[in-house]
Amino acid sequence: MSGAESLARAARRAQPAWAALPAARRKAVLRRFAAFVEREKDSLARTLTRDMGKPLSQSYNELNALPGRLGFFIDNFEAALRPHSVRDAGGTAEALTHEPLGVVANISAWNYPWFVGTNVFVPALLTGNAVLYKPSEHAQATGRAMARLLWRAGVPRSVFSPVFGAGRAGAALLESDIDAVFFTGSVATGKKVAEAAARRLIKVQLELGGKDPVYIAQDADPLKAAPAVADGAFYNAGQSCCAVERVYVHERIYERFLEAFLDAVRGFKVGDPMDRDTYLGPLARAEQVPFLESQVRDAVRKGARLLWGGRRLPRPGAFFAPTVLDRCTHEMALMREESFGPVIGLMKVRSDDEAVRLMNDTAYGLTAGVYSRSKARAQRILSQVDAGSAYWNCCDRVSPYLPWSGRKDSGLGLTLSTAGIACFLRPKAWHLRRP
Repeated sequence: MSGAESLARAARRAQPAWAALPAARRKAVLRRFAAFVEREKDSLARTLTRDMGKPLSQSYNELNALPGRLGFFIDNFEAALRPHSVRDAGGTAEALTHEPLGVVANISAWNYPWFVGTNVFVPALLTGNAVLYKPSEHAQATGRAMARLLWRAGVPRSVFSPVFGAGRAGAALLESDIDAVFFTGSVATGKKVAEAAARRLIKVQLELGGKDPVYIAQDADPLKAAPAVADGAFYNAGQSCCAVERVYVHERIYERFLEAFLDAVRGFKVGDPMDRDTYLGPLARAEQVPFLESQVRDAVRKGARLLWGGRRLPRPGAFFAPTVLDRCTHEMALMREESFGPVIGLMKVRSDDEAVRLMNDTAYGLTAGVYSRSKARAQRILSQVDAGSAYWNCCDRVSPYLPWSGRKDSGLGLTLSTAGIACFLRPKAWHLRRP
């Protein structure tokens, strides 16, 4: 018996008792967990930075934003559990209740391990599920810290069990006795997860990649838009599914935007991630460096202009310079394939309609943004873009109050919002006829 299978069997035995606890008890446990995370924030931030190279200031940002997200789940999950009467139809009462899925496998990501992990395991636990949590092999120390604090808060060890390892550990987890799998990662791996889930007819949710576009409309203020978009592209070294990956700028303001954009990028400090002033640290995965180099070479060979960066930096670690290219086209891999690194391509457009066409010219559908002085104009444009999240005068933003979902190769299902909490429950329809 594999380690994952043993943990799954223990979770199967422990889950009914956890689900039978009053909701207020589970709520109290997760509130303690949130308090412990806040109390240990300094050490947890350093652990995260050591795990995957995120600059320390950005590790703090992730942990500082976490209480709001946890609070949303804690304050809203009970409504999803309440039974309610639907109608009385000719002597037969119709009602609806909701039950936990059972044993949930959560194969998580390294780029925002606290956000991505708690988006799944916190509402799963609150709604009465047991969780087998596989942190990324690039964030294992953070995964251990999560488990330690959950157990300390009162979650039984068999109700939350970490599974450590790389791809083989994930594959073993998919073959164990689980009722659902929630996966965050690459499209290629996500398809393998979906195939494994389909063979067993278990629930699957996939949070995959993005090639997130932003359009700077003719009426936008380029001096305000440029630094915001640069931050959206390069924060966390661009290692985010919702990082800005393509920028389209109306030709009438293109030069002013480009100059301001480059000014912002030139100001990013690259260095030791433990330095609180560092903005760009090393990439979490060394193998991403040659991939980014190949995207830059391909773009330049096909006519792009390299304006900044474009190379590995000569220092220990997987450092890649913040990179800006313009005169890009959709013939270039840079504008088609997810970069997941500090590389961005810019393209001049003549109209809103051209921008819409190019924004939709992708296999992905996660986020899209428009910068414009006009809300009506932005909404008209974004309503035509096939993406799960739409941004007006902002980008690279997630709210626990709104569903996080992708279309096409960006994934299946959703997390966050009250709809995301409901994903960890299954309905039971009651037909109750009086004798």
